[in-house]
Amino acid sequence: MKTATKTKLITCILPQGSGMDLVKRLSQEQGISSANVSAGRGRGSGQVGSIGAWDEVDMLTVTVPVEKADEIFDFIFHVGGLDRPRGGIMFQQAVSPVTEFSLPHIEETHSE
Repeated sequence: MKTATKTKLITCILPQGSGMDLVKRLSQEQGISSANVSAGRGRGSGQVGSIGAWDEVDMLTVTVPVEKADEIFDFIFHVGGLDRPRGGIMFQQAVSPVTEFSLPHIEETHSE
């Protein structure tokens, strides 16, 4: 078991259905395997100026080394569509030491 002491937690609230694709791209394009997606409910996706209706949302959290935090934050911001109006919201914060886990690489097999 390995402990990382200089870590950032990036949290995103995204439109429903967009979190898993972002996790896949983080893994494939950035080598990040510390992302999680959960479901939630939020307000604010209605018309500008309204309170909006309750909507289902994806909540993505990912821990990254502090030296890669800004790069990964920027990647999520653009690839996840948070740079568009009503694309979601995100923030990052320092966290206490976290335990690093790594999964073995398993080749995908395609059955027909």
